[in-house]
Amino acid sequence: MLPLFRYSIPIILFLAYVSTAFNIKTVFNPKITKSHTSSTTSFLPDVASPILSIFAAPILALTLFTSSATLDSQPAYANPAPLADVGLREFLVKDSNQLLRLSLPSSMTPSSPIDLPNDPGRRAQESVELVRLRLEQVGFAGKPSVWAACLKEVNNANSIVTSDEFLKSVPSSSKKKAQQMREQVDGTLEQLRDSIRKEDPKQTLAYQESAAAQIYEIRLLSMKSGLPYTLPPDVSKLPILKGRATVQFDISHSDTKNTFLLDDGMKSTTLPLTLTIDGYRAPVTSGNFVDLVKSGGYDNQKITSTDDLFVNTASKTSPRKIPLELFYKKDTSPTYHYSSDDDLRATESFADPFQSVGALGMVHEPEDNDSANSEFFFLKWDQGLVAPGRNTLDGSSACFGYVVENQGALEQIKSNDVITKATVISGIENLK
Repeated sequence: MLPLFRYSIPIILFLAYVSTAFNIKTVFNPKITKSHTSSTTSFLPDVASPILSIFAAPILALTLFTSSATLDSQPAYANPAPLADVGLREFLVKDSNQLLRLSLPSSMTPSSPIDLPNDPGRRAQESVELVRLRLEQVGFAGKPSVWAACLKEVNNANSIVTSDEFLKSVPSSSKKKAQQMREQVDGTLEQLRDSIRKEDPKQTLAYQESAAAQIYEIRLLSMKSGLPYTLPPDVSKLPILKGRATVQFDISHSDTKNTFLLDDGMKSTTLPLTLTIDGYRAPVTSGNFVDLVKSGGYDNQKITSTDDLFVNTASKTSPRKIPLELFYKKDTSPTYHYSSDDDLRATESFADPFQSVGALGMVHEPEDNDSANSEFFFLKWDQGLVAPGRNTLDGSSACFGYVVENQGALEQIKSNDVITKATVISGIENLK
């Protein structure tokens, strides 16, 4: 479309000139009457139409020239996403750790999912995350404007981190720990700044991840116990995860001679998967899952099937059934029972979307939204097959967390491989 637009500019200008000349001739040649001019301007006084036309050509030329100059420039921003809201600003977020950091409801109020002016931790988090998103989605080779934009984001994050307001939400019992962590963040941000000035992409991405993780840990300290909303009575008696938990799955091949290649390059006969279970965004689904892990419900269970997109698992049948649970990005509490199609919200985005390798989804019967039990799947996400913001998973299945370590090894899991052990590593105190 862009080349066609550019080549059409001379044609448009020529037509504008002809139109202007014709109207000028109408003014000064009494043999050409108003009936020969465009009917779209016939409601104007006889002289007003041609006078406006005289100015039309230079105005149009200026507008098109400005548009063309804008199109030819290369700003430090990604092209606006054609979908609703699939990440941060105009960028697509597709990393599980980034998704979790950005979905932390650190300033949720009853009327707003994010209170950004009163959430310095969130503001610092966004600035640091934008460094990676710009480098990955805009590019960096021969683009000084991108590096300049990254440096500006880091400077902004550093000014927030070193300000008095940064730790204002941290309880006094955790203040000393938070202050020590802030010193670490300050040092990491300085290293990040140096790598950006040197335009070193490898070092920049490494320090960016460290700084983002450190800021996230401080934000976790500021979270109040419990959930920032009230659950409806019909689900409040089910197991509820009021926060986040970490779970480890140890998976072995059915043929024990085979090994897994881990994300760090090491080979192992056991694949340790680290899962972050998000009770803030899916408290019922997460509570059901963590409760089953706690009781040994997934120990020694087989992988039932794998394909291009899914690793499907099942556990011992639980007597409990849970409802479909969705948390829309614009909402301040989850909804239950209705899919996004049922609720006429199919175009909306979700707090924890299915747009990352290792997204965790709960399975239910196709015709019964409230039939989820213990079967779940790992998503081997492919952007070409599962479009961000518009796919058959978001809005029809509950996403309750992500694999955050060794998610790249999901491709190596085969049918009949075995979950030898599932363990709650942290966050069991959030299970109520």
